[in-house]
Amino acid sequence: MRIFVAEDDEALSFLLADFLEGMGHSVKSAGNGAELAEMALSERPDLVITDLHMPGMPGNSMIAMLDMYPELSGIPVIIISGATPGELLDMGIPKEIPVLPKPFDFDRISMELERVSQRRGL
Repeated sequence: MRIFVAEDDEALSFLLADFLEGMGHSVKSAGNGAELAEMALSERPDLVITDLHMPGMPGNSMIAMLDMYPELSGIPVIIISGATPGELLDMGIPKEIPVLPKPFDFDRISMELERVSQRRGL
């Protein structure tokens, strides 16, 4: 799968990319939602993994922006964040988007990746 990751913490971004690449996925990383959205417009990912609290453009704004483009709408998203349930509700995060708490659990990420792969036939 082509996976785009938006995470402003460089160490976490590297750790996540290393894990995903070790699973055989192609990974591109961005430091915020605006960078990821720009990358997605030129090369459509199969999956987006994003933090919510980032400078520039937070993850929830990036998700809404992707949905504005017909060619990007419907890309599966996994959120990895320290946001509270109340914050998620205030941000308008759709209930169908899985939210994994930080610090993230690699087993849970693997499970969500498998679920996305099965749904998309990848």
